[in-house]
Amino acid sequence: MGEIGFSYYSVIVWNSQGQFITYPHDILSFEFDDNEYDYLLFLKFDNQYFIPNISHLILSLEKIYNSDKSTFVVLTPYKNPPSYTASEDEFVYSFSCSFGSLKKLIGTFNKTNLHSVDLLFDLLDKITREPTPFKKILIRQFPFETDMLTSEELYNIIIPHRGDNELLKSVLYFLNQIRGTKALVGIDQAVSNDLLKLKSEYRDVDFYQFAPNPAGPYVIRNNLIEQSKEDLLCFQDSDDIPCSDRFDKLAQYMQNEDSELCGSHELRFNYLNRTIRAVRFPIDVMASLKVAPFHALLHGSSAIRRGAFYNAGRLSEERNFGNDTKFLLYSYFILHNIKNIDEFLYLRRIRPGSLTMSTETKIGSEVRRRLLYHWNFDFEEIKKGHLRLEDSSLIYQPPINKIKMTRLF
Repeated sequence: MGEIGFSYYSVIVWNSQGQFITYPHDILSFEFDDNEYDYLLFLKFDNQYFIPNISHLILSLEKIYNSDKSTFVVLTPYKNPPSYTASEDEFVYSFSCSFGSLKKLIGTFNKTNLHSVDLLFDLLDKITREPTPFKKILIRQFPFETDMLTSEELYNIIIPHRGDNELLKSVLYFLNQIRGTKALVGIDQAVSNDLLKLKSEYRDVDFYQFAPNPAGPYVIRNNLIEQSKEDLLCFQDSDDIPCSDRFDKLAQYMQNEDSELCGSHELRFNYLNRTIRAVRFPIDVMASLKVAPFHALLHGSSAIRRGAFYNAGRLSEERNFGNDTKFLLYSYFILHNIKNIDEFLYLRRIRPGSLTMSTETKIGSEVRRRLLYHWNFDFEEIKKGHLRLEDSSLIYQPPINKIKMTRLF
């Protein structure tokens, strides 16, 4: 599924407020003629009979580019979200952007290799790892109407970091393009020279080191939240990428829906099989959990009100994996409205070396299965009235070791 070359795409180019030109499916090179255009649209779908309204799509895209031409837009057809649990849906190949910017970006690739792999995967990998003309990423389900959403609210972005410092550099670059964000980063490893350089480049970001390490992401999130000031707390993993409208859309939706905890759909960026895939979540998380302890919310994509975070007892700190699930199950009994917005606002990397992929702690590992069994059993017993919440395995547990946090200046 990942072996997608240029020849599978329909290519549409156009000038602002002008007619568009559709190129044949067998196009083999991006430099297909000497003309210059303002924008282009690459379209491919698993369902070869799907035909979007191109004129409407182009008008919607132009409104985005009129606001910021440095935006790279990933596109996929709209699909109803699932009712209960996360749904691994269609593979995604389509995108639109500035014609000239993509031409410059394509020029940095080995074109022979580029033709033999999935185009969107390679482009997103390059855009999210290196300086390119694209400073913002949006994901749109079409048909869509463009709303240039802005909010006066300020956001604290809570980022635990362990691993590849280049991935942290990437997420800070994209956060730096977004108004109203104040990031706090917790370093869960030795502070190297490249981290110190990164700190000097992003002086508005607060960096903290935790020792002994690994302290784990939950200890770090709790401590960073203690240092933060804003009411809306946005979780962000250091190897993932936020869309440029992520925080404004979450804030407005949470206000409109009176939601205390809210996530979004994810665009899964899989380095194991070189695919881009849409993963949707149920809108009403409370309704989902009322039925069963489903996987109804991605913690990294979520935001929570400060009061709700403390009312729900904070994240448990006794281990370095899985406690986001525990927190969600506990929150079901404390919070009144947990939601997901019906939007893709989060690019999630699936890569070797992460906690969800390591042999000991990966999804489906023996230790995770045991934990989920106990948490899920207690969750259902509490719902039945057979067990008190405070006597269950869902309650907060402190860290095993004493952890020291040091601000880096």
